Amino acid sequence: MNVINRENLGFIVLLLVATFCMGSSFPTGKFLISTEALPPFFLGGVRFVVAGMIVLAICRYQYGLAGVIPTFRGSMFLGFLNVSIVGLLQTAAAMGFLNLALMRIDSALASVLFFTNPLWVLILAHFTKMEKLTMKRLIGLLIGILGVILCLKLGKGGSYLGMIFALLGALSWALCTISVRSFCRIDSTPFSLAGWQMLMGGFILSVISLSSSESYDWAKLSGLGWFNLVWLIIPASIGSFSLWFMALQKGGVSQTSSFLFLVPMFATAFAIIFLGEALTFKFILGCFLIFLAIYLVNHTAKTGQKEGESMTPSPIRG
Repeated sequence: MNVINRENLGFIVLLLVATFCMGSSFPTGKFLISTEALPPFFLGGVRFVVAGMIVLAICRYQYGLAGVIPTFRGSMFLGFLNVSIVGLLQTAAAMGFLNLALMRIDSALASVLFFTNPLWVLILAHFTKMEKLTMKRLIGLLIGILGVILCLKLGKGGSYLGMIFALLGALSWALCTISVRSFCRIDSTPFSLAGWQMLMGGFILSVISLSSSESYDWAKLSGLGWFNLVWLIIPASIGSFSLWFMALQKGGVSQTSSFLFLVPMFATAFAIIFLGEALTFKFILGCFLIFLAIYLVNHTAKTGQKEGESMTPSPIRG
């Protein structure tokens, strides 16, 4: 029983740290784009190419060449195909659509729509027969979305195209989550998968940036800008994606994805602490609803497994 509890605690800590790092990417990225005037796709390309290269270099040092070359069932072709699909869906498509959304709607509305991700994951998991969609889980996810809405300050209006882009980003991430748990796997460590998907996705974003004639004079970047860039690459990219893929291998897709509701909560907390925004009752209530949603999704997964409802093993057991 103690071993099981330690496994549960390790799974939760992985996701808390991963979502904390993801949340920190919003204020740092916003600072670099709005204050330092880095073009969004140019920044995305630099961020993920450098992060991917660092992770793969660490894998090469730690595990040797075999820990770097992606293979699946002994096939290098399938390995590179899988990491390319993951990079396209999670880094290039999800982050690319989010950047397109942020150009047309305010960041709070984009975050709410983007982090409907867990709802799409649960729906896709149900129809692909990975996990069962229960009423309690659905209620839990809807409560989580309400919590996200309360945590963020929604502005007025915005284009419908921007809203569609934000939802397409959420759907891309959801498709990636389902793919990683079903067929887009590699034989090596989750760190290698994280490194390759960031490198592949960053390369695609760089191509988009070049085709859009984006450029930047690095001599103009301030000291605070360099700090934010390093933070965006290391904790917010390397840390978040590496830990995310580790957690995704340990837990069910709906359970793992439910923790993504924490990302906008952490992002708002960063704004309160570092940008001096006011701490409101709505934010506190939103945080409570987010934690309630995570509990409901994970608790019903545990109950469903006992009753034979869940279609995948659950790491959250009492």
